Amino acid sequence: MKNPKILCLPADMNDKKYIQKGFAKTIAKTIAKTITDFGMLENKDTILVAVSGGPDSVALVLALLALKEKYTIKIGVAHLNHMLRGEESLRDATFVKELAHKLSLPFHEGQKNVTIYAKKHRLSVEEAGREARYRFFELIAKNHGYTKIALGHNKDDNAELVLMNLLRGAGPKGLSGIPPIRGGRYIRPLIRVSKNQVLDFLKLKKQTYVFDSSNQNMIYLRNKIRHELFPHLQSEYNPEIVDALDRLSNILRQEEAFWDSETKIQFNRCLIKTEDSLLTFSKTLMSNLHPALLNRVLRKAIKTVKKDLKRISLAHINDIVDFCFNKPSGFSLDLPGQIRVYKDKDIITIKKEDETLREIGKKEKQLRQMAKKK
Repeated sequence: MKNPKILCLPADMNDKKYIQKGFAKTIAKTIAKTITDFGMLENKDTILVAVSGGPDSVALVLALLALKEKYTIKIGVAHLNHMLRGEESLRDATFVKELAHKLSLPFHEGQKNVTIYAKKHRLSVEEAGREARYRFFELIAKNHGYTKIALGHNKDDNAELVLMNLLRGAGPKGLSGIPPIRGGRYIRPLIRVSKNQVLDFLKLKKQTYVFDSSNQNMIYLRNKIRHELFPHLQSEYNPEIVDALDRLSNILRQEEAFWDSETKIQFNRCLIKTEDSLLTFSKTLMSNLHPALLNRVLRKAIKTVKKDLKRISLAHINDIVDFCFNKPSGFSLDLPGQIRVYKDKDIITIKKEDETLREIGKKEKQLRQMAKKK
């Protein structure tokens, strides 16, 4: 097995560059402020750190270890082998295991054939890998009592996601980027730290890491953005493009928090009845909502009965609005995921049907034919 490829050069701890700039202190303050601002840690938290072996996750472990005494926290390391890169994947797992041992931290290892998982669940390899990782982290956290799960996303990752979602035509939620904390459980202490700062931090600590060759594969949109589009934007348009996109995401994240609160209020105000997989709303109250708020209430309603918003696009939301408020004809509207919208004079019902909509349609057609014969 090959040794992990070292990408960082040892730095002299007495290097004037680092002493003059107080680099280590700057990074520590940034991370500490991020943790405080978002309430990421509490005393006696037990943190499961997701470590791939790359620079971000390795830096994350070191940063959290530096805060271990301040917060009286316990730390464990988790690594999932995706079985995508053969010997390189085994090399990564070995590196992370040795790092955990060197730092005297508990190590939790797993493996999942992501290629097979992707085919089975009809997902892209990226989607399958993400789903497999989160399932693995949740299982380890549950079995070993970890209260938080720390991920190594940095400021550049956030900016890349914002730009990628912009190119895909995402709305404000997509442009709000990577949340620093999610569900009170997943935390990202490095989210305000740039990639260059991460690399310099590791250089200062004389800490090695491994290189994931798939990060150079241009078949993935994220890699094309990272290696082609971002350098072009930085050189030709705005050298601070990462900071600009990061600011945009922070602004939109704050506004999304407000909209989420307002949507919940109007959702409950318009709601008439709740049953299993069925919601009934006042058509009159919904018709008086601002279009932006109406769209959000409809999305929340669909997510409530469907459990997610997969395959539900803005076009579907527009179809619902047009069907419910602009077209006098029609009794129901079919959406992906066995979702059907019914309208009456005074109410709108959104339901997840038990049967496929095709089967329901056949039965309705048969009933109409029988009615005509009578």
